[in-house]
Amino acid sequence: MPKLSEQLTEKERKFLKRISLTGLVMFGLLIITLFFWARRLDGLREQALALQSEVDKLAVRTEETLAELKSWQETQNDLAEIKKTWFYAGQGGMDTFRQDLTQLFQKAGRPVPAISYQYEEDQKKEFRRLSASFGLSLSYPMLKKFMYELESWPRIWLLDQINFQKIDNLSGLVDLRLTVAGYYYEK
Repeated sequence: MPKLSEQLTEKERKFLKRISLTGLVMFGLLIITLFFWARRLDGLREQALALQSEVDKLAVRTEETLAELKSWQETQNDLAEIKKTWFYAGQGGMDTFRQDLTQLFQKAGRPVPAISYQYEEDQKKEFRRLSASFGLSLSYPMLKKFMYELESWPRIWLLDQINFQKIDNLSGLVDLRLTVAGYYYEK
């Protein structure tokens, strides 16, 4: 039986060789192109992963920044609330400070003693100091009650100074001078 190549004419054989060679070259080019694009796609994939990593980092930073912003906003609200409820406001704040001291003595069951007031006039400071000095003569349990009322007062008061002037061991009376400070701000 004759071979297939023997049945072809010389012209057909040349044509087949050219087609085969062209197909082989095309196949080689296809392999080279696919290899090139595979490497290019790997590079692009690595870039995409790096960019995704950066995006993830930015998202985490954004969340942290938003949480910090929220924290600062809450702090600002807390400070506004503290300023409103703990401190005295403006010129009326001085009168309110005096009224609060009077109420403190009434709540503690003590008569209002002579009180010496001092006001800080430093215009550079936002919060200014109000001080009240007064003398008391009372027993130790009454002193504890008075101090409890002072510490639990809704506005911020600082006990600046306690001067024990006389302690009577027989009667249990304590003579002392207290200086209480509050703070006010100009509106």
